[in-house]
Amino acid sequence: MGPPHATDRAGPLARFTPDSRRWRRRIAAVAACAAPLAAYAAVAIISGVKSGLVYNLLVAAFGTLALTLPAVAAASLLAPPSGATDRTKSREADAVETLKRRYAAGEVDEAEFERRLDALVRTEHAGSDEPAAGAGSGERARGKEIESVRR
Repeated sequence: MGPPHATDRAGPLARFTPDSRRWRRRIAAVAACAAPLAAYAAVAIISGVKSGLVYNLLVAAFGTLALTLPAVAAASLLAPPSGATDRTKSREADAVETLKRRYAAGEVDEAEFERRLDALVRTEHAGSDEPAAGAGSGERARGKEIESVRR
């Protein structure tokens, strides 16, 4: 059993909140707009002439929504990230470590090691949000990996 992921420590709020800022803002906006509407609906029902069980249940439902939706808006904006990107980076690091171990054990020759390492570095840069620093950035990263294995 390996070390716990970031999602294990972040709790349920991080697990059930999307990682995308855009979706978090949309959820917060909908919740923030719906809260006053729910309060208005509750007041409109209360101020009506009719009463009864159904009306009381509607007032309770809209009142609960009016109180909880602002909390949903705040929680969606303030929740910690779930750490999904951390897991992806750790998988890539694990792949490089496995490749290094196989090269050190002699299962993979140097040409195969360099080819696979190039592929890993390319996928790492393609999956990251940061643009590559230039054409030689992959070469430098590969050179550092090869030197660390040879030591």
